This record gives sequence, structure tokens and C-alpha cells, in this order.
Amino acid sequence: MDRRIPDTERYRQELMKLYGRRTEPAETAPVPPADTIDENSPDDTVYAPHIDEEQKEEEDYNSRYPEPDLSGLDTDNGTITTEDDVPPQYSLEELLGSSRGYILVNTRTGDDSSAVAGASVVITAVADGKRLVLASGMTDESGVSPRFELPVPDIEYSQAPGPDERPYNLFDVSVSAEGFFRARSVDVPVFPGITSVQNFSLIPVPLMMNSSDETVTYYNAEPYFGGGKE
Repeated sequence: MDRRIPDTERYRQELMKLYGRRTEPAETAPVPPADTIDENSPDDTVYAPHIDEEQKEEEDYNSRYPEPDLSGLDTDNGTITTEDDVPPQYSLEELLGSSRGYILVNTRTGDDSSAVAGASVVITAVADGKRLVLASGMTDESGVSPRFELPVPDIEYSQAPGPDERPYNLFDVSVSAEGFFRARSVDVPVFPGITSVQNFSLIPVPLMMNSSDETVTYYNAEPYFGGGKE
């Protein structure tokens, strides 16, 4: 019997010898540091530490932007308490006087044809470097405000010319009403026991304008007594 290997089979074997895959030896993994070895592992497997990407980014951020050291600051002075909600109290008698004077406001349209009802009236004064709101109210259907009672110096300073102290106080009267420009009377003198009447002719606001665009201001001259002390 002819046991010769067929040509095709021999050709295939020769190709396998020439172009067969070579088995490469596996690369030896680097030995990790001793502190990364899990001693409790039953098969002595070496585990490399796993670092989460988010954890790494957080550590980088904390190293670049560390928390400020506030241990040296006195935080007690900045503590918010209920006392902060209580407005300061002022003694009007000490600042403005113990007697009483009065202001009455009349509001009418600019042409004096009708009264302006519902106008808001606010009276302020500057005392000890502070502007204080002393009175406020609304005008009635006749355009007349309530008679506002205000603190003024004692009446004894009004009994003779050239007093040692000013016998009156100065107040600012502000008036605002819907559809009219705001108006203000500055340095209104008020004496003890006397009613100072302030008449306002309110100017209507034209179309395409707001009442807050302009304030009409009236300035009052202080009274002159003559014969003052030199």
C-alpha cells in the first residue's frame, strides 16, 4: 500500500511550520508595594489600590483651593441676635425740644380748580445728623391733612428778640399723589403753639412720564428777628 502523504497534505504541514503562531511568554506584572498586599486574601492574590476618578478630582480641587483658616477671627461680634431687629430709640425732647408746634397741609391742583384728596404727606427733620420721620397722613376730600403735632423748642425762647437758642424748628414736608408730580417744602419753620399752614399746588403728570420723574421743591427762608447777640 502506498503510504505517501499527499502533496496537498504535505504542503499544508510545511505552511504550518513556516507561518504558525508563536506563543509569546506572558509579561511579568510589576510587584506592587508591600502595603498594597491583602494579607487576608486566601489565594495570596495581590490587589492594586483602586482610585475613583471623582475622588481624585475632589482631592485635586481641595489641594488647589483649601478651606480658609478662620480660627483667628472673632466671630462673636458678628452673631445675629433678636436685638438687631429692634430699631434705635431717639428722645425727641432731647433732640428737638419739649414744646409742641403744628403743621397743616392743603393740597390742590396746579390751577387751583379742585382739591387733591388722598395725597400722602410725610414730615421729616434732621436731628443729631439723622433724618427722622416725625409724622405722616393723608389728605381728606377737601385736600386738607390732619394737623400734625411736632416737637419744638420751649416757648421761653420766643419771648424776646435775640434769644440764646433758636426758638423754632425746621421741618421738611413731602407730598405725593397719584397723577401728580411729587412736591416738597424745605425748612418749614414751626414755633411752639403755632400752626404753620403749607399750601401745595400739585402739577399733573403729562403722558409718557411718571410721577417719580421730578420733584417740585419749595425753599423757605428762616425767620429773622434782628438784634441778635454779637
